[in-house]
Amino acid sequence: MKAFVTGGTGFVGSHLVEHILTLPECEEVRVLVRNKEKWLKGLDYTPVKSTLENLEPIKKELQGVDVLIHGAAILHAPSYSDFFKANVEATKNLIELAVESGISNIIILSSLAAAGPSSQTPLTEKAPLSPISAYGRSKKQMEEEIHRLYAEKNWANHPTLSIKIIRPPAVYGPRETDIYGLFKALNYRVAPILGNPTEKTLSLVHVQDLVKGIVASRLYDRAGIHTYFLGGSEDGYSWNEIYKECATILQKSHLRIRVPKGVLMTIAKVAETIAPIFGVYPALNPDKAEELTQSWLCSSNKAKEDWGYTPEISLNDGLRSTLTWYQKHNWL
Repeated sequence: MKAFVTGGTGFVGSHLVEHILTLPECEEVRVLVRNKEKWLKGLDYTPVKSTLENLEPIKKELQGVDVLIHGAAILHAPSYSDFFKANVEATKNLIELAVESGISNIIILSSLAAAGPSSQTPLTEKAPLSPISAYGRSKKQMEEEIHRLYAEKNWANHPTLSIKIIRPPAVYGPRETDIYGLFKALNYRVAPILGNPTEKTLSLVHVQDLVKGIVASRLYDRAGIHTYFLGGSEDGYSWNEIYKECATILQKSHLRIRVPKGVLMTIAKVAETIAPIFGVYPALNPDKAEELTQSWLCSSNKAKEDWGYTPEISLNDGLRSTLTWYQKHNWL
């Protein structure tokens, strides 16, 4: 198997590349690298030095590839045009090039954010898409663009073209930097409370379960576009469950502080206002603050039924591996 991966230098992507390299059938992993290797340094992969804005070098490297896994995206940006360019337009151009290059097995990473928040019932792939953030809207538009291309280009006549759209919920694990902020607060013995902490409101997937699922989905080669949620070993967790496990692992009790939505939104707006001084866009912004006050539950049953998706990492084991990694690398 020869794979081409975008987004491979990031959190999920680096774990993905590592996992592919362990497979006996792996012949080569070509990874799009913009500049720094980051977590890929020292791994036996083939770097493709380019960007999704410059497809000419990529076109050559797509030749002979068995599966394309497109994970490159931006998660935080000050304007929708930034999201559109990186998450919608770049995906469209890459998929067109891949199909023209003869690749018939394509996996695209989307997000639960494209579907939007849930009720107390986990969302299935049949739920209408109702995103509430700019990032979520860009992923929704990306999915719609894939379906539009499929119809416009008559790809239904391609007997072997199989496109899998993967929607993970919140992903945690070693190297993750957004949820890390919460773990850092817990390490300082502070546990923020949003909403009802006893209700199961959050689907989580450990990065190792996710990347194994992404790679396994390539074996489902039925022609067409197929969309899947890939969650964890349970459909959802409550904040009480998460905080209890973290307290046990860190061996630290914590002070629970209820954070009203208005206060959270104010903090997010202040962060958004001052962030340009530091040349970044903050992970906690008004869109993210709004998302944090909602329920985000999804069901992985379709993936389990279609191709045997089997997330195995329990909440305790996943949090333990994550927190231990943070401690080992002096992040906590």
